[in-house]
Amino acid sequence: MIPEAPLPYPLVPADEISQRVARLQRRMRQGVMDGALILDPVNMYYYTGTMQQGAVFVPTEGEPVFLVRRSVERARMESPLQRILPIKGLSQLGSTLADLGLRANVLGVAETTLSVAVFKTLTKSFPGAAFTDVSHLLAVVRSVKSDYEVQRLRKAGALHKRVYDAIPAMICEGMTEWELGSAIQQQMMALGYTGITRFSVSGVELIIGIVSFGESGNYPTASVGPGGLTGLSPAFPLVGGNRKLGRGEPIFIDTGFGYEGYFTDKTRIFSLGPLPAPALDAHQACLEIQEAVRCRLKPGAVPSQIYTEVCGHFVHSRGFEQHFMGFGSNHVPFLGHGIGLAIDELPVIAGKMHTPLEAGMVIALEPKKGLEGIGLVGVENTFLVTEAGGEKLTVGSDEAIIV
Repeated sequence: MIPEAPLPYPLVPADEISQRVARLQRRMRQGVMDGALILDPVNMYYYTGTMQQGAVFVPTEGEPVFLVRRSVERARMESPLQRILPIKGLSQLGSTLADLGLRANVLGVAETTLSVAVFKTLTKSFPGAAFTDVSHLLAVVRSVKSDYEVQRLRKAGALHKRVYDAIPAMICEGMTEWELGSAIQQQMMALGYTGITRFSVSGVELIIGIVSFGESGNYPTASVGPGGLTGLSPAFPLVGGNRKLGRGEPIFIDTGFGYEGYFTDKTRIFSLGPLPAPALDAHQACLEIQEAVRCRLKPGAVPSQIYTEVCGHFVHSRGFEQHFMGFGSNHVPFLGHGIGLAIDELPVIAGKMHTPLEAGMVIALEPKKGLEGIGLVGVENTFLVTEAGGEKLTVGSDEAIIV
């Protein structure tokens, strides 16, 4: 039964959901599809305000239909959508939409998160229908944040600061990366961290982020960012490993903090005792690169132009390119990425991203430099695109902190 008392957590306002649906429908009308069929949890939450098993059909015109296998009861508790109906499985999607008089001859689906097994089910459920990929379209709609979303990102940034303020007291000589990561996770959970860090890219796993001591920051990794780490074993290359902390080596801490589904991304460098001069010099150069990008994060600015200009003036002209944005094979060809309900959203500050920035986009900038024999230094902060340039949401000092 649906509880009569207020729910023990806040819900997404109805007008927020309706505005998101309207933005998607305006963009869909520029094409030829009848509607978008949304099955992945993050986009489902974005357009319904809840995460259930089922699918959301957003027609090009008219109200969405939320078809839920489990739990219909909770979907009706949490979502402001009016048409929430039960289904026994995805094989019923086609017949259910047909019974509702909804046209589904050309369907948009997010191919980047759609398994082959589910797609085969859809082709049987919608015989004769054509499918088109709306992964990019969904990402574009989510890239511009509303005031409601920015409020949650600001709160995430404020809580993120409290996490990093507590880290110096956790650091002691001889502790392992895993031990420090565990202490950081405990602090994050105490502050309301949602426990996992979500990615749009299927198959990517992350708990809190990366904790690396010294040259562990340069260790080869499959991570989608420039940070290296060892992990506890080949089966668990996450958080950190068993390397023990020595004096005078970079402590690289890169974490995401989630608040009511929204994430900020932040990196800081710590050290037990003074860092070598090359590490301090490289860190300072990364701060200058961050500022060069930050002041360019304005509506109308083109990410590819920002990337080319900043890399030309602050990286290549200074001979700083070796192991910049990741040591060796860890190198990534970007300076920053969008962030929101997932860590990896649009836009990306990279050479092939030519769509101009818009006010309300939120971008994590992460200039970082690997140093042979020393480790990884640099910074990461989350910024809101404004007319005055990037507004820092992950407040606090960016300097390397000597404990």
